[in-house]
Amino acid sequence: MKRSPTMEEIKADIERLQSEIDAADMERGYCKIPFPPVSDVWAEQAYKRNLADIKAFLADYAELLLTAKEIVALGELERVNDWLGVLKVAREAKDLILGSTCTLIADILRIATNGNSRMHYANLADMLVSIIEETPYSVYSEDAYKGDYDRNFDQYYAYKREELVKWQAN
Repeated sequence: MKRSPTMEEIKADIERLQSEIDAADMERGYCKIPFPPVSDVWAEQAYKRNLADIKAFLADYAELLLTAKEIVALGELERVNDWLGVLKVAREAKDLILGSTCTLIADILRIATNGNSRMHYANLADMLVSIIEETPYSVYSEDAYKGDYDRNFDQYYAYKREELVKWQAN
C-alpha cells in the first residue's frame, strides 16, 4: 500500500521545484525582480476613497448590460482612467486579498471601457452585483504593512506610480 506524502514533503518538493525553475530562468537570462510592495494602509485608502463612485458606475453599467443584453464598450472615460491608475498601483499592496480585489475591479472597469470579454453579459452583470454588494475591505490591524507611507496620499501615489512605470520599463 502506497502512503500519501506529508505536508512537509510536499512543501519540500515545491521549494525544490521552484529553485530549479529559478535556476533555469537565471541560466536563460530571465530575472524576476518583484515590485516593492505598496503600503496596505495607502492601498485601502485608495480603494475606499474611490469605492462609492466606482460602485455607482458599476451599478449603472450592470443596468446597461441587462438592458442591451450584450457587453457594451463605453470607450475611454476620464474618471474610469483615473480609477484604473489608482487601482493599478493599489493592486501592488502587500496584502494579497486587497491587491486581488483591486485587480478584479480594475479588470471589470477595463471590460466596461473596451467591451472585450468572452464572458456572457449576464455573468458579468452578476459579478458587478457581487462587487456592489460587497462590504468594503479592511486591513487595519497590527499586521498591516505600512511601508514608507507618511499619510500624504497624493504624494505617495505619485511616487509609487512613477516607481511602477520605471519597474515595468525594466
